[in-house]
Formats: sequence, structure tokens, C-alpha cells
Amino acid sequence: MNDCCVHHVEFGVKNGEEFVRRLRNEYNLSLICTRSTKQIQQWVLQSGTACLLITQHKNKGDANFNNDPYHVPWIHDKSTPEVQTISESDSVFNVALKVKDITTILDRVSRSKYDVLKPLHTVSDSHGTVKIAVVRSCIGNVVHTLIDDSDYSGLFLPEFVPASDEAMLAHEKLTTHIDHVTFACECGDSAKVLDWYSNIFGMCRFLINRDEDEDSGFVIDTEDIGLRLKAFEYWKCAETGITSGAHPNSIKFVIAEALPNQGPNQVDTFLRDHQGPGIQHIGLHTEDIIHTVAKLKDNGVQFAEPPYTYYTEVGKLAEIGDIGQDLDILRQNGILVDAEADTGEIIDGVQQDVGQRYLMQKFTKPLFGKNTFFLEIIQRIGARGFGSGNITALWRSVQAYMNNQEKGATP
Repeated sequence: MNDCCVHHVEFGVKNGEEFVRRLRNEYNLSLICTRSTKQIQQWVLQSGTACLLITQHKNKGDANFNNDPYHVPWIHDKSTPEVQTISESDSVFNVALKVKDITTILDRVSRSKYDVLKPLHTVSDSHGTVKIAVVRSCIGNVVHTLIDDSDYSGLFLPEFVPASDEAMLAHEKLTTHIDHVTFACECGDSAKVLDWYSNIFGMCRFLINRDEDEDSGFVIDTEDIGLRLKAFEYWKCAETGITSGAHPNSIKFVIAEALPNQGPNQVDTFLRDHQGPGIQHIGLHTEDIIHTVAKLKDNGVQFAEPPYTYYTEVGKLAEIGDIGQDLDILRQNGILVDAEADTGEIIDGVQQDVGQRYLMQKFTKPLFGKNTFFLEIIQRIGARGFGSGNITALWRSVQAYMNNQEKGATP
């Protein structure tokens, strides 16, 4: 595996073969390896450095996964951790992280009220040895597999069997890496989440954009949406922290929570349909979002379209012209642009002039049968944060889609 903060993200689904086929055909992901036991079937899909592990349980009811070196169910019964009820709902539940010192991380988790689901152990094959453990996070059903693969040269992990050459090379790669992961949380939980990830992993808060308040986060409070976002990341290597590659590829986590005393909204809808907090969406980075979105649409991917008025807002035409993008092409593909996503780094108290910075984004519709998990396609041109205009428009597009779903309208 390449040196990247996120080793893989795990999806728990009822029908693995159908979901894998969909990801390959619609999202151009390549199947690189598989694993099969008496209890589970697993597939690993890849595009660039982004690896998605798809897991399906073979048997319904209760099962004991203590002897499986990797897997924990995506719904945990805390009263009987050795026998865990298998979920009937699809969920993205595991962000596996490459960690330099697993023991220290486990000590920190043990001192918190959250569980070490699988203690430190090793798994080996002819390509070397991997150290691994699994911990429960402070967010709903989210877990983190901790992986030290510094002594491993295989394709993914031991016990996984490489797929055919044809499966690996079947598709044009449209995305390069995982840009960020967004969690949907209960109202008021963001401070707790930030503290936990800071204490356990040494992650640090960063401001999403220039409009964010350090205490209250980035707040969208309009007639049709009430939302609070905060973000944190880890990108500098530390003694016990997550290993990371270059700064632009650092892992970013975003927390989304509804504002208090709001009406129905997409975060509450996620919490209801997902039966609790969890991973709401993953941002996949592309080097050419116009080509990628057009190709995904041709493949049958459905997107949440932005408001019709987005491209006629005051200053938007000039903004698009300033960065050299074609308005008609962006509007045709429903791609959002924000040229004010970043203010540049401050070094020794001086704002650095880093030239033109902007990002382009688009959300898919939910991938599962309920209004839970979806994907974001994002392209960064120097920008490190998230633009305020894009955030409002993106989340409004999802809210409009969900409102139509609630009314029984055809998507």
C-alpha cells in the first residue's frame, strides 16, 4: 500500500456482489482482491490510493467474529460483545488508519470509555507481517481498524487473494484518493468528538473557511437549512500518530450536526434512517471533475443537482470567469465552484500569497435504499478548506432531494 493516512474504508452491505458490480460499473472502481471465510465475503475496490473494502455477512442472526483477524460487525451489542447481532442495514462504518504506534493508541482508548474491539495482533503471509487492532470511536457505529503495515509488501492485507488482471485493469481511474470523511452527529456532540480524536490520535481542528467562527464552527442558518460544521485533520507525522503522505493528501474529518430547534433536516434524516450517528459521506478527489462527473453520469450515477439559481448569483459569473472555467460546461454538469475556499497559509504572522485557489464539488444521491450515505466528487486547485458558498449550495441540493423523497416524489 502507498503511504497514505487512510488505509481503507469499509462498507457493510446485505448484497455484496450487487454492490460491488454497481461500484465497478458506475464509479469505475477496480476489483483488486477478495477474501472469503465461513462467515463473511469481502471485496477490495480501488481507484488511485482510495481503497474500499466491501463486506457481506453470509449468515443472518448472531455470530462470533472473535477469531476473524479483521472483521467486526457494523452494529455492536455492547452488553454481549462476544456475540454480536448482525445488522440488516447497509452502512459505511470503518475508517481504517495507518498508525505508527498501535500500542499507545490502544492505551489511550482503554483509558476512555470506548472499547478496544480487537486487541493488537499480527497477521502474516509470504509478503510479510501486519500489526492490527480495532477500536470503537465516539461516533455511533464508527470503528477504526489500526494498521501498521511497515513490514508488509503485499497488495492489500494478508489472507486477501488478488483478483484477475482483467478485473484490476478493467476501468479508467476517475478518482485519485479519499479527500475527506464527514460524520453526521447528534446536536451538540461536536465538542466531544473533537476532544476524542485529539486525545486518541493527536488530530487538530482547522477552520473550514474564512467565515467560520472558532467556537461555534461554520454555521448555515437559513429558512431551509440549519447546519453546523467543524473539521479536524492529521497530516504531520508524530511518534504515535497516523502515518501520512504529502500535505495535500492529508486526511480531513468533518463533523456535521443540526442546529437546535430546527425543523426536519438532512442530518436528522440520516440519524433516523441510519439509526444513529455515523459516516454520512466520503469525498473522492479527482484531477478533472468535469470529465469525471460527465463519465459518471454516462455510467448511470445519479447526482443531487444544485439550485437553478446557483450560477446566476451575484458575483458567481465573475468568479467562474476569473478561474478560467466554462460556465456552460459547469452548469451542464451541475458542478459547483468556490474561488474563496482558502485564504492561504500564515507563516510567521504573515499571510502568504499562494496564487489562485479554488475547488469544485458535486454530491451524488444516497447509495443505499435509505437517505444515509452518499459520495462527493471534489477537485482541489490549491484549496485546502471548503468554500462557504459551495457548502450552502451543496447541502441545499441534498436537502431538496430529501424533501422530495419525503413527499413521495420521484427522484
